[in-house]
Amino acid sequence: MHKLKNTYIDKMINNKLSGKEIDFLLYIATGQNEFGRVESVYYKDVCSAIDISFQKFYDILQSLSEKGMIIYEKLHRADVTVTLIGNSFYGVDYKKNKLGYLNVAKTNFKNPEWRELKAGSKLLYLYTQRFIEGKHMLVQNFYEEFCKLFDVAKKSLQLYIHELKKKKLLFISKKRNKTYKYEMTMKRSTVLHTKGLVEREKESYIQNIILAIRRNFKKYLPEKEPDKVLNDIGNLADTKRAEKHTNFAFLIVKAVEDSIRLQKEEKKNKPVLNAALVNSCLGKMIEA
Repeated sequence: MHKLKNTYIDKMINNKLSGKEIDFLLYIATGQNEFGRVESVYYKDVCSAIDISFQKFYDILQSLSEKGMIIYEKLHRADVTVTLIGNSFYGVDYKKNKLGYLNVAKTNFKNPEWRELKAGSKLLYLYTQRFIEGKHMLVQNFYEEFCKLFDVAKKSLQLYIHELKKKKLLFISKKRNKTYKYEMTMKRSTVLHTKGLVEREKESYIQNIILAIRRNFKKYLPEKEPDKVLNDIGNLADTKRAEKHTNFAFLIVKAVEDSIRLQKEEKKNKPVLNAALVNSCLGKMIEA
């Protein structure tokens, strides 16, 4: 899933996330399944993508966990599995229930203009993306409502607005009404929106699994058609039985480990990844 629920963004605001915590969540969110679970989060990839140190990566994991934003567990060696708490879309008809969300894959959060923003400005931007048709209200009511929402003084909110307006990431117009009270219209910006097609949600999820297997079982890749073998293993997550398990990618990794162990027990000179054998081990694991 490429989606972050509006209610999850509200949690980000309530918890006053730091700029790097925000960037972390936006980066990993494209690899979610419908349960809000990102099967493989690799520290080197994240550190490179959002420009943080290795220690900062683990600090962010701990901080987001303490704030109730995520739960995480070790997947294999340097990879962790992260679940975004409260961002599950499983069994939910979000169109029918008018469940608002932000498609993170359709916004370029790698843009330097975004990365330079204050944390409060980033949160305000994320919040205003739900104003698809704009938002109109009295200026006085706006400051009362938004200062309370972001738990900041009026001056801080004005700084966020100024920063977003300066970078053309938010559009606001003001005018007096007949009672001489100022009204404002706030329109979301699409400056950071990506153009063209983005990778399908299922493809992003499966690619995340493939990369984890390649990274952790590199020495077991076959010399002949290694990419095909990896794709066949990754596509095991694109089946009906996978929909019954929130941790199916974790089961695939365990099945890969079992397949290698079996080959070693059979005294094979060089155990290699074999999609059929992994599938067999996966089936036995699920049936057990």
